[in-house]
Amino acid sequence: MFIEPIQQIKSLNQTGEINKAANQKSDILFKSIFDDALQNYVEAEAKVDEDIYKLSVGESDDLHSLMINTRKSEMSLDLLIQLRNKALDAYNEIMRMGV
Repeated sequence: MFIEPIQQIKSLNQTGEINKAANQKSDILFKSIFDDALQNYVEAEAKVDEDIYKLSVGESDDLHSLMINTRKSEMSLDLLIQLRNKALDAYNEIMRMGV
């Protein structure tokens, strides 16, 4: 059985840092990080909903995959919440700066 890996946010490289080449291009926006994280969460949640439906109607008995997909969805949501919290902290810090 193949276990699908968690999708990487497209604007980050393997070490978790923003790509320098992507940083130099103007088409990669700060907003795209949030969009990618939100899209990952939506896809993971849809997969969990599909697995729960299949399990409830008897089309599937693969509880293991359901639990893995549930954990992926939880981790995607945690990432999205942390990104939001960090962005709000940065915004509040900028608002406290004196000009």
